[in-house]
Amino acid sequence: MMRMLKMELVVFGQYLKQLSLSILFMAICFAAGMGSTSALPGIIFMMGIFSLSNSASNYDEHNDWAAYRLTMPVSRREVVLGRYLFVLVGALSLSLLVGVAILVLSMLGEASVLPAVVLRVVRLDADALQAGMFTFAFCSAMGFVIASVCMPVFFRFGQTKATQWLPFIMMFLGVAPFMIVGFMGDEAIVALRSTLSFAETPEGLAVFAGGALLLGAACYAVSVLISLRVYATRDL
Repeated sequence: MMRMLKMELVVFGQYLKQLSLSILFMAICFAAGMGSTSALPGIIFMMGIFSLSNSASNYDEHNDWAAYRLTMPVSRREVVLGRYLFVLVGALSLSLLVGVAILVLSMLGEASVLPAVVLRVVRLDADALQAGMFTFAFCSAMGFVIASVCMPVFFRFGQTKATQWLPFIMMFLGVAPFMIVGFMGDEAIVALRSTLSFAETPEGLAVFAGGALLLGAACYAVSVLISLRVYATRDL
């Protein structure tokens, strides 16, 4: 698995530099638009995990790289595990770099080094830190779920064919919860309203944030198992 991870880092070396610059630009735009930087680590993680999983599949089809890679001392199992590890580590690294930059800017702001207009955006108080942690949990969960759906499809069909299926799969997953609630009737709607009321409290929000993160991580782990199975039988 570590051999595959090193291969990914070599192949994606130039792309990671380009992605880092794109992330920096988007982070500045998000911070200016929202008037705060607390949500950026979570947003960047979600964007990073999707970008890396999508681009990795795209690179596999360049010059039949996926088939040529298997002529090297790396198994299909290692390819899958290494890809999932690379996507996770890459997204976490981007999120961590943004988080460190935010902390540095906040400390510079507290030292009155930055202009007042910038200070209002980068200042991190207790409320901002709490909001940032909750946002990171929910955005991470969303990123995990998106990658969990996309990556097995990429491993099974490849980038070109996967783009024909993923829009329908994502659309179905988006409307499925509403369909389920509709079939369950009025009692389910009453229970849902009660649950949402609890989520508006600080304790409820913490429970939902932690639960969302655990659910996303569980989906990612299940996705690994699915990808191992479908990639083992794929004809390259």
